[in-house]
Amino acid sequence: MATRKILSIVLTAHNCEAYLNDALSSLKHALGGMAEGYEIILISDASTDRTAEMLQRFASDNAHAQVFQVEFRNIGKVRNFAIEQCSGEYVTMIDGDDQVLPGSLADIMRYLAATKPDLLLTGLNEIYPHSKQPVTWGGLQPKPLTQQAAIKTFLIHKDFQAHFIGQFIRRGLLAAHPFPEFKCYEDAYLFPTILNHCQNIIFSPRGHYLYFKRGNSLSSQIDEQKINLLVEATAKMDRDFGPQYANLIACHWLKIYQRYGETLPDSRNRQRIIARINSIRPLSFLLDPAIRLSFKRKYLQARHGK
Repeated sequence: MATRKILSIVLTAHNCEAYLNDALSSLKHALGGMAEGYEIILISDASTDRTAEMLQRFASDNAHAQVFQVEFRNIGKVRNFAIEQCSGEYVTMIDGDDQVLPGSLADIMRYLAATKPDLLLTGLNEIYPHSKQPVTWGGLQPKPLTQQAAIKTFLIHKDFQAHFIGQFIRRGLLAAHPFPEFKCYEDAYLFPTILNHCQNIIFSPRGHYLYFKRGNSLSSQIDEQKINLLVEATAKMDRDFGPQYANLIACHWLKIYQRYGETLPDSRNRQRIIARINSIRPLSFLLDPAIRLSFKRKYLQARHGK
């Protein structure tokens, strides 16, 4: 009889040879000697270095791993392709230049098998070049969230943001709601949809994922095309969450305007951003206790053209 697969672990990489051995080694140790109940989907997208070779070498020593080489040059397409290869009850994602903590995935698999949530969200451990304090795994600190609380927490960006790395999602949800074919901000576009379709949501502020902030991500190297994708993702929040969350979503529009409003040409993007800010109801926004004072200042500055 086939072994029940609790977890599909998707690791995607593009020209990651400098970091990939550490990522793969961390994945092996995170599984803590687990002999069954998982699969590893390894994908190299349009890599021109030794990434594909390194993935193949890892898979040759691990019967649970499969390697795929694609030429999409598009993270949204890569993620959708990965989901098609998965057969586990849950999916989690790892970037090829990040790491996970020893023993963590073994613990989390046992938790998922026992509790069966729709969505398990975990805090990401952000690692900067100057970070010195080592992060250790102390187990999950799970607490249930209502859907409304999860949406508010996401919109405030307090405990978790629009990242699929480090999260555990029922595979059926990702199969039913594919990623957009975006080169970046694909997570931000889809995350609201996933929250809208989950009822049993668990959040653990203590997480297993080491998210290395190196400053060379696709979204950090901004241009007008990427701003367009960010605008599309933010507009999706309005469509998915509706007027109940309009003030919190407005904060995201204000952040875009503050960062890019002055540099954007008189384009459709700029018009959409300004139109959304102009739609903010002043009294409702300024008196809303959920809105931080800094965003209220940003709103007043935007209204006065500053």
